Amino acid sequence: MEPAHIHRLQCSRQWRGFLAALAQEFVSALPPEELATLMARIGTRFAVAHPLPNSDTVRGLQDAMNGIWDPLDWGRAELGQNPAGMEVVHHFSPLVAAFGDTHAAWATGFLKGVYQQWFDAAGGSGLRVEVTTAADTLGSARLHLAAAA
Repeated sequence: MEPAHIHRLQCSRQWRGFLAALAQEFVSALPPEELATLMARIGTRFAVAHPLPNSDTVRGLQDAMNGIWDPLDWGRAELGQNPAGMEVVHHFSPLVAAFGDTHAAWATGFLKGVYQQWFDAAGGSGLRVEVTTAADTLGSARLHLAAAA
């Protein structure tokens, strides 16, 4: 499938013009670092409004996250543990479809905020989520959870 077709599926046409104008206004008002922080705050608010049920396993946590994402057509989370921490791969978010390729770096801040809040609420206080790869043309992004420096 072509990214343009996927973008049409990920972001309804009624929102595309509005979100493009919003993105342009954002970039004219704030530098990218501040936009990423703003999007993380928005993500935190989203996560607070969509709390995860308790889970005792990484698989259960992943399933709980996908239980939020799936009905909203916001893609899927894939969690993986390694010695350096936990990797989160979020597949098929509508961020690039909504804001455009050129805004992926700061728009991915939304996912950072969501996952940070969810991990904090799950008992991961003191751990920090960082974006390692911004959302690509298909909306997939990589984030890393590890001890705060």
